[in-house]
Amino acid sequence: MQSRILKIFVLFLLFCSANIYSQSNKDLEEEAYYYFSNKDYKKAYELYDQLYNKNPKDLDYKFKLGYCCLFYPEKKDRAIQIFEDIKANNSKKSKDIDYYVGKAYHVNYRFSDAIKSFEAYLAMIGNKVSDDDKLFVEDAKQTIKNCNNGIELIDKKVQADITNLGSPINTDEVEGVPVITADESIMIFTYAGKKSMGGKLNEDLKPDEANGEYREDIFMSTKKSDSTWSDPVGIPSLNTNGNDAAIAISPDGQTIFSFSSNNDLGDLYQSNLVGNEWTKPEKLNKNVNSEAWEGSCSMTADGRYLFFASERKGGLGGRDIYVSEKVNGDWGPATNLGPTINTSFDEDAPFIHPDGITMFFSSKGHTSIGGYDIMFSIKKDGEWLAPKNMGIPLNTTEDDRYYVINAKGDKGFFSSNRGGAGGKGKQDIYVVTPGILGEKPIIAMLKGTVYGNDKPIEGKIEVFKIATNSLIGPYYSNKVSGKYLLALSPGFVYKVKCTVVGFDPIEEELDIENLDKFLEIKKDFYLYTPDFVPTNTNVPLTTMTSTAGVTPSTNTLATTTQTTATTTETTATTTETVATNTPNTKEPCDPGAPKPDFTSLKGKSLNDIEVYKKLLAIGGNICAGNMIFKVQIAAYRHPENYKYEHLIQFGQPEVVNYPDGITRFTQMEFKTLADAEVQRQKAIAKGQKDAWIVGFVDGKRYTLEELIMLDFLGKSIN
Repeated sequence: MQSRILKIFVLFLLFCSANIYSQSNKDLEEEAYYYFSNKDYKKAYELYDQLYNKNPKDLDYKFKLGYCCLFYPEKKDRAIQIFEDIKANNSKKSKDIDYYVGKAYHVNYRFSDAIKSFEAYLAMIGNKVSDDDKLFVEDAKQTIKNCNNGIELIDKKVQADITNLGSPINTDEVEGVPVITADESIMIFTYAGKKSMGGKLNEDLKPDEANGEYREDIFMSTKKSDSTWSDPVGIPSLNTNGNDAAIAISPDGQTIFSFSSNNDLGDLYQSNLVGNEWTKPEKLNKNVNSEAWEGSCSMTADGRYLFFASERKGGLGGRDIYVSEKVNGDWGPATNLGPTINTSFDEDAPFIHPDGITMFFSSKGHTSIGGYDIMFSIKKDGEWLAPKNMGIPLNTTEDDRYYVINAKGDKGFFSSNRGGAGGKGKQDIYVVTPGILGEKPIIAMLKGTVYGNDKPIEGKIEVFKIATNSLIGPYYSNKVSGKYLLALSPGFVYKVKCTVVGFDPIEEELDIENLDKFLEIKKDFYLYTPDFVPTNTNVPLTTMTSTAGVTPSTNTLATTTQTTATTTETTATTTETVATNTPNTKEPCDPGAPKPDFTSLKGKSLNDIEVYKKLLAIGGNICAGNMIFKVQIAAYRHPENYKYEHLIQFGQPEVVNYPDGITRFTQMEFKTLADAEVQRQKAIAKGQKDAWIVGFVDGKRYTLEELIMLDFLGKSIN
């Protein structure tokens, strides 16, 4: 592009009328040219606008002003007026003027007009193309293709909501390249501004307030409970006085990949989260990093594959996307993704969704409408399908890169300096809904906390496909918070094993063989040493929800969590202790006891501790001759995987295989809910943290929510 700018100067100095350079303009002109040559077109525009207003007959100023408009989103419509005026009002025509008129039409989405101007330019050039014209001719032909793509995409304009992410993420400075964890709880991004490490620095990275520039740093923000973002903070161990850019984060938030250039073209680095601290970035091996540029990447949720962009020799274009598989703990030889994904043009910024089969990337080829456009491809039967353009308005005629989406697929994030879109600074981060065209990705996202003797701990989580006994992972919970996160593809029954040295391991089964929508499963693992006696009888958080808030059907999913068949089967899921000594003013089953009023509880979730306490207060000691309560300790599609030796002291469990294919394990029976709650707490103390209560009326099973709706037999049950 720089050589093209130099050629532009030569061409227009040849055809423009004699320029008048007054001494008073010299300083302003030098400053304008400085910003122009450094591609800071906003500042260059402001200065050339002053020069042109002072010297309206100077075509060199006018041309450079128009050129700045092409790359200044807020002023790009003025490019049409300037270049059309140059074409109409100058007797000494340049053969290139139609080219620039076409560029002005193109960036303003006047695609049909742009095609006509480019065709006029190509006709003027003819068949004999000089070396000076070669790049212009190639660009004109490619932009005609971009325009035709744009005409088609306008006819199929995508309904999408694009919103500036706003404060506190975006400021009046530079924010870009957002990367998020699979559950959208953490955002890492690149920032340059007043909070950059070292302040304004010169080329030698020395302080220079007058002429220095702010360097890029890596910042982090976390999603708060009210779904707003926390104030971003820099990550000291990753930032230096030079340019430091985050380019990817692993789905579980435990690994950051960054880009750094130290007297080379640039390489990829990795940093790991150890407790609350990020390790010093380490350069990836030579299978990934070469002597050429490598500047963007994305890792699959299982940590097995790394997709990255490289300019190494042997590719199909300038930049291609490659993949490397982890072998014996390190990245193996890189493989080009081939002509389905890569073109003779540049491809960059891959993002592999946690489902492992949906990839987003940016391309100047394929069906781009100009510059980089965001594309996506689905992997089917081991092969990538033809990429699809994410369409207008997400894609523009400028460069659109660094697109990521959350695990649900309902929300995407990207950075842009687009004008007229609520921008707060030079470059901002935007959110787009929906995050993907067509059907959303289908995965199960398993998240929670690992506890050792009731304290958060680092645990190893291994996932096995039961059919093949193949291992996925291992994954590790954070050593300080105990939190973990992993994503699993549908179509399989999995065994999830959590181990910590010195503690009894836990194994759970997860059946998502027939999963047909995104599912988030919250599962905490409680591990104990053989001699530990739990003193915490708190009820753990163990729930499952889907993106639409619809409970997974009973013939689709079964796990050992409380909500195996339906979310209405939950009891109070909270970290508070539930009182079990509810006052009893009447003898159990006293026919004179008043009928309870459950109106205030109907439709409420028993996951709310206050609701559950109220239930115990209202109905804890209510009973009826044909109603009993049992403590359910497990539910499995494959009951042979459940071991209950830790609860055998409470008697042999009753094991019933229900018509929905789920085998349920219950222990003991009680006339009142309060008595059943006492036993549930005993089961929890023995390590069965997801024990809960169900009711039976004349042998028919009811959830507590169902009994509430029936007023605990306050009216007849049919």
